[in-house]
Amino acid sequence: MSMLSLALAGGLPILTILLLMAWLRWPAARAMACGWLVASALGVLLWRMPPLWWAASALYGALQALDIVLIVFGAILLMNHLRASGAIGAIRQHLGHLVQDARIQLLLIGLGFMTLIEGVAGFGTPGALGAPLLTGLGFPPLAAAAFGLLFNGSNPPLGAAGVPVNGGIGSVMDEGVLQGAMEPAAFLRGVAGWTGVFTGSTLAIMGALGVFLLLLWFGRPDERTLRGAWRGTRPALPFALTLGVLAGTAQFLVGWFVGPELPTAVAGLVALGTGLMLVHRRWLLPREIWQLPETEPDPGEIESPDEASTMPVWLAWTPYIVVVVLLFVTRMPGLGVRELLQQVTVRWGRVLGQEITYTLRPLYIPGVIPFIPVALLTALIHRMPSEEVARAWRQTAHQTLRIAATLLVAVSMAQIMIRSATNPVGYAGMMQSLGVALARVAGPLYPVAAPWLGALGAFMTGSSTSSNILFSVVQHDAAASLGLPRTLMVALQNAGGGLGNMISVLNIAAVCGVLGLQRAEGGLLRRLLVPTAILATLVGLGGLLLAPLLASIY
Repeated sequence: MSMLSLALAGGLPILTILLLMAWLRWPAARAMACGWLVASALGVLLWRMPPLWWAASALYGALQALDIVLIVFGAILLMNHLRASGAIGAIRQHLGHLVQDARIQLLLIGLGFMTLIEGVAGFGTPGALGAPLLTGLGFPPLAAAAFGLLFNGSNPPLGAAGVPVNGGIGSVMDEGVLQGAMEPAAFLRGVAGWTGVFTGSTLAIMGALGVFLLLLWFGRPDERTLRGAWRGTRPALPFALTLGVLAGTAQFLVGWFVGPELPTAVAGLVALGTGLMLVHRRWLLPREIWQLPETEPDPGEIESPDEASTMPVWLAWTPYIVVVVLLFVTRMPGLGVRELLQQVTVRWGRVLGQEITYTLRPLYIPGVIPFIPVALLTALIHRMPSEEVARAWRQTAHQTLRIAATLLVAVSMAQIMIRSATNPVGYAGMMQSLGVALARVAGPLYPVAAPWLGALGAFMTGSSTSSNILFSVVQHDAAASLGLPRTLMVALQNAGGGLGNMISVLNIAAVCGVLGLQRAEGGLLRRLLVPTAILATLVGLGGLLLAPLLASIY
C-alpha cells in the first residue's frame, strides 16, 4: 500500500473530529468517540493490529489521560476555593483599581502570569490557572477560555523546565539517529537556540494579536470587524509590543545562550514585572479606558459569592504566590525536590501482556502538588467555613467527571494511532504516514510545512512533548533527505508543537471543564484555528528564509 494511501487513511480520524466539532458543532465527547471508532476500525482492519495490541494501546491511552484529569481536578478545586473564599473578588477589585482597561488586564495575565506558569509547570497548567483569573476580572467564560488557550501558543516549546526539548526530543534523538554526526547534547542545545528564534518572534506579536482578537471576538458590534478591531487595538499597541518584544527577546536569549530549562520562566517574569511597573507609573497606557461590553451571565457559570470582598489583596494573592513558588521548587533541576517526587510511582508493566508499560508519578502531577495542598491551605488561611469547603469539593468532583470521559477517549485514540506502527503487515503507523507523506508532497517548501506537522501532533496528543516524541525523527530524516538543516527543522517541529496546543481537543476540553462551559468546544476550535494557522505559517516562512542561509549547519 502506498505511503500516500496510508496517510489519507491515517488522517480520517482527525478529519472526522474536525468536521464534527467545527462544522456540525458536536460536543467534544461525541466527536472524540466517533474519531476513536474510526481509528480503532482502521487499526484493526487496515493496519491489522493484533486484537490484544490494539486493546493494550487503547487502555494505555486511557490510563495516560489520568495525568490530565488530575491536573484538571486540582485546578478546579483551587479555583472553587478561591471563588468561595472571596479571593477572586478581592483580586478583581485590586486589578480593577490598578488598571481598568480590559486590554491591559489581558496582557498582564496572558503575557506575564501565564508565561511564567508555563515556564515552571506546563502540561495544561497555565490555562487551568489563567482562564479562571480572567473570569475573576470580568471576562466572559468563553473569552477567558479562548485567551487561556491562545496565550499558551508561544510558550510550551521552551516551557515546563525544558521537558519538551530534553524529555521529548531528547528521548528519541539519540546517537543512533544522529549517527555520530553530532553529540545529542549539542544537538539539543542547537534546537533550543533556534526554537527561541521562532517562539520569541511569535511571543513578540502575541500581545498585539490577543488584543486585536479580543475586540474582534468580544467587542462592541462596531468593533467586531477587521477595521473596527484594529481601531480599538492601536491605543494598546505600545504596551502590547513593549511587553511582547521584551518577553520574546528574553525567551530567545536564554534559549540560545543557556538552554531550554529557563527561557519561558524568565520571559514571564520580564513581562509581568515590566507590565506592573508600567501600570504603576501610568506609562504607555491608552488614554481612553476600554472595557468589555455587558453580557448576560451564563446560567451554567459558577458565580463568585463575594464580588465586594473585604479580604486584603496580599492575602487573596497568597495562594497564587505559593503555587508559583512550589512549582518552581518542584520543577527546577538541581534542587533535588523534583527527583524526590518522581520516585513515587505507580507502575503496570506489560499492559494486557503486551510490551507496553504504564507509569504514573502522582506526586509530580501539578494537580496533586501543588494544587490540592494549596487549595487546602486556602481554606485554612482564608478561614472558609467547613460547609463551603465541602461544597467546593462536591462541585469539583461534578465538574471533573463531566470532562473525564472526553479526555480518556481522546488520549486513547491518540495511542491507537501512534502504536499502529507495530503491525504484522509492515505499514508505517497512522501518525508516521502523515509525516512522511507531508515531507514528500512539500519538497523544497518543507520548512513551511514543518510547524504544521508539530501542530498536528499537539492537536492529537495535547502535548508539545508528545508531539516531539512522535515527529522529531520524521522531521530530522525528512530534512536529511531534502538537504535541509536538521537542527532547524526539528526546531520548527518544536515551535509548531507549541502552537498546536491552542487547538488541542484535550486542552480545549480541560479549559472548558475548569470554567464550567457547556458545549463550547467546537466554537473555541473554530475561533482558534485562524490564529494557529497564521502563526504556524509565519513560523514556517521564517524557517524557509533561514534554511538557505544555514545550509552549512547540521
